[in-house]
This record gives sequence, C-alpha cells and structure tokens, in this order.
Amino acid sequence: MEMNEGEMGTYNFYELFSRNNTTELLTINCLADWRQATEGSRLFLPPIQRSVVWSNEQVINYWDSLLRGYSAGMMLVHRVKKGESAASYKGRDADGFTRDANEKDFQLFDGQQRMAAVLLGLDKGQMKDSRKLWVDLGTEPKKTNDLRFQLRMTSTGQPFGYRPDAPNQKIELGKRQEEWKKWLEKQAGQGTPQRAFTDATGRELIDAKCAIPFASVCNSLREKKDRDAIIAELSKLEGASESLVDKFVRKLAEALESQVILQQVDSKIVADQEEYIRFFTRLGQGGTRLSDDELTYSIIKHQYPRIHDRMKEIMCQGGRLAGEVDLVLAALRVAKTIAPWDKAREWEVVSRPKPAFVFQLKDKDQVLSEFLAMIPQENQTAKLETALIRVRKALSYDVKEHPKGLPAVLLARLPHELIDVLILFAVKRGVDEHWPEDVHETLRAFVLHWLLFVRDNGKAAWRAFQHAVDKNWAFTECSIRNLVMEYETAGEANFIPRRAVLSNLRREVEQRDHALRPWAERFTAADHSSERKPGEALRVLSTNRELCMRALMWLQRDYIAEQWPDYDPTSDRDEDLPIDLDHIIPHDIFAFHWSQNYKRLEKEVISDKSENFRWGRDIVGNSIGNFRWLAASDNRKRGKGAYDPRLDNKDLVRNPDRWNEIILNDPNNQLWSNDNIATFQRLIDLRTLEIYEIILTESGIEKVLPLDPSHKATL
Repeated sequence: MEMNEGEMGTYNFYELFSRNNTTELLTINCLADWRQATEGSRLFLPPIQRSVVWSNEQVINYWDSLLRGYSAGMMLVHRVKKGESAASYKGRDADGFTRDANEKDFQLFDGQQRMAAVLLGLDKGQMKDSRKLWVDLGTEPKKTNDLRFQLRMTSTGQPFGYRPDAPNQKIELGKRQEEWKKWLEKQAGQGTPQRAFTDATGRELIDAKCAIPFASVCNSLREKKDRDAIIAELSKLEGASESLVDKFVRKLAEALESQVILQQVDSKIVADQEEYIRFFTRLGQGGTRLSDDELTYSIIKHQYPRIHDRMKEIMCQGGRLAGEVDLVLAALRVAKTIAPWDKAREWEVVSRPKPAFVFQLKDKDQVLSEFLAMIPQENQTAKLETALIRVRKALSYDVKEHPKGLPAVLLARLPHELIDVLILFAVKRGVDEHWPEDVHETLRAFVLHWLLFVRDNGKAAWRAFQHAVDKNWAFTECSIRNLVMEYETAGEANFIPRRAVLSNLRREVEQRDHALRPWAERFTAADHSSERKPGEALRVLSTNRELCMRALMWLQRDYIAEQWPDYDPTSDRDEDLPIDLDHIIPHDIFAFHWSQNYKRLEKEVISDKSENFRWGRDIVGNSIGNFRWLAASDNRKRGKGAYDPRLDNKDLVRNPDRWNEIILNDPNNQLWSNDNIATFQRLIDLRTLEIYEIILTESGIEKVLPLDPSHKATL
C-alpha cells in the first residue's frame, strides 16, 4: 500500500496487510511516525531483539545512502495474533521500554538498526541520549570520505565530534583539548561531557564551518514548512554554502519520502518457538552477527520480556561494572549454581549459560525462581542490584573509606568471568547483610590477584563456581586462600614469589653487569628453590603491557583519582583515557634506530657485545619498572626530557637523580656506556621488585596466599 505525500500522521497502520498481501510500502516519514506511535496500531521491537549496535559510520552511511536515492531496504514485520506465545504480547517502544502489545500492533523483526538510524536523524529513539547527528552545510566532503554531504557525529564522550573522514575515530587529542579548554572557559569551569553534548552548538564542532543538527532540517520538512523558505533561512547561516544548502534540503526531502518495503513474517514461524529462535538468529547473518552470549540473552528477553527494562534500572542503581548481557548471564549462572536441579551434572550447573539451557529453564523451577529473584519484576528488591552495590562499594577507591580500592579506570577492565565470580561471592556472602571491612579487604585482594596473576579467566571462574555448589561454602579469607592455592597448583594462576625471596632477587639484580638479560633469564633467583618457577610471575607481570597498565592503575590510584575525580569509564561513555603510560627513561633514548648505533654507543660498548644491548633494550625498557601513568598533556610536554617526579612519590620512583643521570647524559645525542647500560637495567629491575612488593603487601594479596611453602591449606 503506497503512501502519498500528505498522508503522514493520518494513516491507520492497522490496515497494513489487510488484503492478504505479504508486502507493503511505507515512506521513511511514515515509518518513523509508526515507530513512535503510542496509540492505535504501534510498531514495537520484539523482546528478543538485541540492543542498538550500529557504529557512527554505519549510521552516517545509511543516511548517505538515503540522500543518494538508494533503496531504504526491506524490513520484516509481524502482526500480533491470538494464540501466540506470551512474548508476542510484549514489545519495546522507541525509547526501549517494554509495553503490552495487542492485536492492532506489529513487531519489527528485521531492520532495527536502520530504524534506530532513522530515528536518530530525527533526534528520537534510544540513541538520542548518547549520540547526535549533524550536517556541515559549509564543507564539501573529501572524495576519500565517500559521502554526498558532510555528515558528522557527536557523543557524550566526544561532544565536539569525531573525524570528518572517519566518524568512528576520535579527532587528534590536541584539537580536542583546545576545544574543551574553550568550552570550560565559557562555562566558568563547570562544564561536563554530558552538558557539552547537550548544549554544544555547531560552532563547537571541531573542523566544521557551518554545522547544524541534522534533525532540525528533518523536522522542518516533516512539519511541511515551505522548502524554499527553509533553504533561504539556512543559506543565511554564517559559513553556509548556498549550493550545498539547496542540494541538501532537496535531497533530504526526497529521502524522507523514499519508500521502505515491508514484508510480513509467516505467523507459523512465530508460533513455533524453536523456529522463531532459529529464524531470528538467521536474520543476523547478513549484518552484525550475534555472539553466543547475545543470542542467549535475546532468548531470555523473549521468554521474560520485563528483564530488559529491569536491567536498565539495575545498571543505573547498581553501577555499570559490566554490560547488560554479561550481567544477566552472570545472574543466571549464579542462580543455577546455588539452586541446582535434580540429577544435574556438574558442567551443566557451573558453566556459563547457553541458548539450550535457557530453553530448559521453564522446567527447572528452583533455578527459575532464583533467577527471577536476581532480576525480579519492578518494585521488588533485586539480588543482582544489591550484589552490584555491595561489590562496587567493596572494590571502589575512596581516599577516606577505601584508600586501597580500585579506581574507576581499573574497575572498567574487569573481565566478564571475574564479574560472574564477584556476583557469586556477593550472593553466597549474603547481599542483605552488612559486610565488615575485612570482607572488603579480602575481596579487593582476590580481585587484584586475579587481574595481575590469573592466567586463564575461564578455568579460574569454573573452579570458583565448583566450590559454590556446596551449600556450606562461604566467602571468607580462608576459603579464598584455599581457592588461590588451587589456582596456583593447577596452573590457572602464576605461582607468585613470596616476600622471603625478594632479598635474593634484589641481590641478583645488584650483582649483574652491563649485559642485559633476555626475558627467560630475568628474576631467576626466585626459581632456584622452587619447582613452580615463581620468577615466571614477575617476568610476565613486568612485560605484559595490559598487566603493567592494571598494576600501575592501582599503584597510582591516588594520583589518578585526584587528577581526574569525574572520569568514569564505567558510565558507558567513550571518554578518552586522560593518562598516558610514560617511560621514565624515554623510549627515544633507549630505543633509537640501530643505524645510529655508532653515534649513540661509546666505543667500549660497540666493541663489547653491542648486539646484546641492541636486542635486550626493549625488554628492559618496556617493562613495568620503566613505566608510570602521567597526564597526557604532561607527557607530551616532557618529550624525552628530564624525569620530573610527582609530589609525594606518586609515581613510585624514590631516586630520581639516578634516573636522570642516564636521561640527561646527552638527551639529544645519548651516549650509552657500559655503566649506563648496567644502571639502566639495575634501576628498572629494582623498581620492578619494589612495585611487586607493594602489590604483594599493601593490596592484601599476601594474606590470601597459602601460608606454607608446601601449599597445604591453612584451615
């Protein structure tokens, strides 16, 4: 049924497919109205649908296709009918909330991402709270851009825009910082990324000449304002190109009236749950594929539609330690572990939920009851929410209450397997009980041990859930010590050096000459009296970049929290990490191009194993002992200049003069002597050991390690 201009807003969508036809035509305008309708026949998303996943570039490219006159594509819809599953009588509206559906309503099976892109162009729908589409009417896109008009995107994390030629990539840091500085001056220092996203105008959009909200033109056309009057008004804007304005307005008007093919899904498919799920998974094969976890959550939403809405509330109140999918699956994994069904096999009980298990959930009353207690209906206390609050409070850094906690930047790096375990621990401990400080300390120590020394996240989580099946198992310091013992014994975590061997390790470092040690020969003094090779833990920790980042985030938590108190990557904003991993002895000094070796090495080095320095310098120089977190702006200013320590030893370097002896020898033409090389290695390795000792003792990890070297549990 074709829609003519002027019918928008008056059409009775219930009449679609009333002539036993399987296809219909609707304009983009009408489709947008239908999706936003709150009465009459409404167009919902079925509960099974995933969240919006399209990137900035995909949204922009879809609108570019419409502006070029390309086909809007086909969308699959289904009319709600009697006798269908209960899930068919639920649907998510344009703002993402679950509503009751009736037989006047339809569900959109395929086309969700395109629909969301259309609504964002009108400043409607779920994406509008975090992203905004713009058009620059004063700039012709570069040919490499492959766009008809210069479309731009902003977000809560990047309120001044992304690169015009690559909308998924951030603009150069210097430009962003300059714009942010100007914005703060206008706001008297009170601006926030969210406020900038909401209030910034096209003048603040970096590298734009005449940027205006895309929706302002869309809505003027949708309100049937005179097209020529719109063109005349926009052409008066500062920096606008009259020819661009004229072309854009006319092409956008055509795009809004372009037609979408709607195809009706056979009701037999929807009526058969197995076919319904299979059909839904096959739909994604031509686009962004569903992961196994996403499919599992989609089936959960299909069977228990209100869970999606409840999760939005839980994540708002309990904090965003992980994404919605991971939190729901963690809740179900915990539920089936603490309320196992009769004749259940161990792997079925403790494993992460899969689609097949969700299909069986209705037949497992105990598990279902526990799961619905984790994520209950509205106005009921949710165990998951309370667990998240407990865990976040126990782990989060606070200068007064929890000075040894994890800063937000580190909380955002917890792997999903660890999230599963933390929720399990919280539920087993009792979410309604007060947690004393010693519980907080043990939990923080366990998390830091996991983040720095666990080798296999999946196996480590599996072992924790195996213990939790026992109804008598509880989260205590003793139970965690035994769990860590098993991790080390089974090789699921590196066996870490105890404090007693640190003196031997320091002696080893002090006694070595200028020959740099290869990776396998570092910290071997810890290995001499043990079959478990505890030096391996130091070798991995000191050279694995992600582990270095995690360790230093915790070690420099005071500095990070003090400098950036409002930075919170767990808020789901794509904010920039405000700090850089800075080399104390700059990279340019030790990692110069080897073609310059005759200029950068003293003669004695050239004649005495210079190849050792050539191949060993990166291992030593890029290890944790030579890193610190430093404000990105300070790092750029420093370059390869002198090391300037933070106040109160906040970057954990106690002898800065010794480091600067190497750095300032000749910063523009560094001459490496054998003494320099020996000092280079000694300083970095000794600081590595100092960092490790602080981690071992101040984090509480030492308290959860098995107390005796034979690894017998201390009960």
